[in-house]
Amino acid sequence: MQALRTRPIHHKLGKSNQNITETPRMLRYSSNRHRRLMSASEYALHDATTSPEPRESRIASTIIGDSKKYREWELRHANLLVPVAEQSARKYQVLALRHADVSLIHRRALFKYLQTHEVRGDLREQLFRLFHRTLDFDDAVLAEHRQYMLAFSSGLSTNYIIDIMHDETSTRLVEQYEATFARYFEMKCFVATARDSDTIKIVRTSLRDTQGHLMRLKRRMETELPTERSADFDRQELLARSGRHEIQNYLKL
Repeated sequence: MQALRTRPIHHKLGKSNQNITETPRMLRYSSNRHRRLMSASEYALHDATTSPEPRESRIASTIIGDSKKYREWELRHANLLVPVAEQSARKYQVLALRHADVSLIHRRALFKYLQTHEVRGDLREQLFRLFHRTLDFDDAVLAEHRQYMLAFSSGLSTNYIIDIMHDETSTRLVEQYEATFARYFEMKCFVATARDSDTIKIVRTSLRDTQGHLMRLKRRMETELPTERSADFDRQELLARSGRHEIQNYLKL
């Protein structure tokens, strides 16, 4: 599975963008930092509408172009960022962002798997029954697609915030975790739907090994220190908002 962080951000925070339509605020933010995190997230989502990556631009445009979808994204994403906003030290802000990214990787896994492997017919229905036992097939497809769209668009925003924090360690770990989880999820789906018992036994051995690797990566994401920098989100966001200097160079002056 390819990580979302695949392109540079085109716009700086705070610069005027005539394409952004102001909408009445309905959210209650837990702090000024929470408000700024959401502002950064919204700019990243709007910026993604002009991405050269078709999937990014299509999903971002769909979310922004539908007021109901946008409000749902806004509410879910704001809740996702509460643990980040509660932290004042850069280290814990970054760790909370990594945790958020892991949850988003999990939420978009099924639909990403179906797309990547072009799963159709009876196997597709079997997988939806496996993951959505209480819903009929059509309702399950709609629910899973909505979750994928929201998780993908939130991933664009959390990745941008990690970029603002200028933490190459998080970038590397998130990409490794996403690729490893994709392999794990693929084997999990195979074991759940295959009929050849001998092949299933072989895949289960690889599945256990991959699960162990995944757990080690998760522990690293929870404990490995961010790339050394001196500023927290509030400082980094202020520098990004000015647009006058590259963040990493500015901090060396």
